[in-house]
Amino acid sequence: MAPAIATPNPVPAPAAAAQPLPQVPIARPPVPFDTLGSNPTGIVLLVRVEPENLVKLQRNVFLNNMLKAIGRVMEECVVVNVRSPYPVGIADLRASGLAATQVLGFGKNLLDVATKRTQPYEPVRLGDVAYLPAAEIEIIEYDNSRKKQLWQALQRMFLG
Repeated sequence: MAPAIATPNPVPAPAAAAQPLPQVPIARPPVPFDTLGSNPTGIVLLVRVEPENLVKLQRNVFLNNMLKAIGRVMEECVVVNVRSPYPVGIADLRASGLAATQVLGFGKNLLDVATKRTQPYEPVRLGDVAYLPAAEIEIIEYDNSRKKQLWQALQRMFLG
């Protein structure tokens, strides 16, 4: 017969270790952005461009023609340049004094509440904000099929 091996008595874990740690969301600082223009009508054009190219967007022929087609002008809009790979929050836009009611996003991952719930060229309602995601301006202005998709989406959002 084999000798019995003594097993140590299990040591109870401290009470604090038995309880799971609370899940605390990691707060990240607000995403930095620059603005150009004003938005008395609540129209925001979200982009992600090099800072030196931001001023050029106000004179961009494609953007101005797009706005003209929906009965708007650049002076009624604010261009917001997101200076981070992370999306900006509507609350952050509003905290800076922008009346964001209609937002056009030209690029990927620009608006925090829309990153997983939207499709390009499909306008959606996010609370009290109408949002239309699209490709980058530089891509759309040279691609007639994307221009057509954008035009149909703009009609649904602004004219329909």
